[in-house]
Order: sequence, then structure tokens, then C-alpha cells
Amino acid sequence: MKTIIYLVRHGEVHNPEKIFYGRLPGFGLSELGKSQAETLAALLKTRPIAALYTSPLMRAVETAGYVGRHFPHLTPIVDERLIEVGSPLEGRSWEELERNQWNFYRYSEHTRGGGEHLSDIWKRMRRFLAETAKKHKGQEIAAISHGEPIMVTHTKFTGKRLHLPIVRQHWVENAQGIRLVFNELGAVEVAKLTF
Repeated sequence: MKTIIYLVRHGEVHNPEKIFYGRLPGFGLSELGKSQAETLAALLKTRPIAALYTSPLMRAVETAGYVGRHFPHLTPIVDERLIEVGSPLEGRSWEELERNQWNFYRYSEHTRGGGEHLSDIWKRMRRFLAETAKKHKGQEIAAISHGEPIMVTHTKFTGKRLHLPIVRQHWVENAQGIRLVFNELGAVEVAKLTF
């Protein structure tokens, strides 16, 4: 009996001021993001989704809302473990970050400032996935999350180490994600989703 979790990134964010928003409140979907969420929802409606989980951030909740329209019997379940990576740089403009030559690949700048480490992202995602797969054994689940948590998850399930340039090789576009198939023995197959 297989359990399938579709771990998907939210749609594009409305961010005309080009702010590094991270976990800041607000920041819902752009018009394109709404369209992406609807496309995602239309594709997922062909699956027997038994539960719908979402990050608490507005853009993810809105994306889950589009998916939920096709599953009126489901109420999206907010799970903090699906949240975006925490960063001390939230609220700064991309222009300022570029002017100061900030580079996300120099991850030490991020973690020295109190930002969430890749291994911490993996710990919370691993707990979420293990608990969700156990709770929904033999079912198909959708979970709306964010880029870094999905990339970290993809990296770990493909047997690679958590090193930012390696993690970034698993870049995931808006309203795209990965499909995780858990078998009865606990093995996990991962495949990139492209809608």
C-alpha cells in the first residue's frame, strides 16, 4: 500500500516593491500566482486527495484555497512545519541586498544572523512527512509549502548532502513541486512534478 504526498510550492507572490519577504505577513498571490494556483488545482482534482495541508503564510493559504475548491469536503490544515525558511534579511529590498553584494550562496551570512539552517528545515520537514505518511497511510495528500523546504526535502530524498549549491539544483518553480511515494517498508521515491 503506497502513500503519496504532493509537496507543492505556492503560486507567484504579489510583490511590486521587490521585498525579500520570507515569513513576513501579507504577501498574497499575484494575478499570475492565482492563475498558477488554479492550474495546480485543476491538475490535482484528478487525484483522490484525502487531506490538504498548508503553510500558515498567506500565499500558501491562498494556493491551498484554490486547490480546496475542487475538494469541498476538505478543510485545509495549517501546519507550521511547512513554513518558509526564517531569515534575518526579511523586509529588505532585493535592490539593497544586491547593492550590499549579499549572496544567498554565502549561507553563513544568513545563519550567523539567526536564520534557519538547512538541517533545521530538514528536521521539521522530515517530521511533517513521517507523521503525515503514517496518519494517511495508503492515501494521497497535497501539502502547500515554499521553495527552500521543498528543495531541501528533494535533496535529502535523492541522497545528497545539504549544501546550498546542491540544494539549489533542485529549484522548484511556483505552483510546482515533488511527488513523494512512501511504500510499506518506509522507502521513499521522489519525482519532480511539472504541471
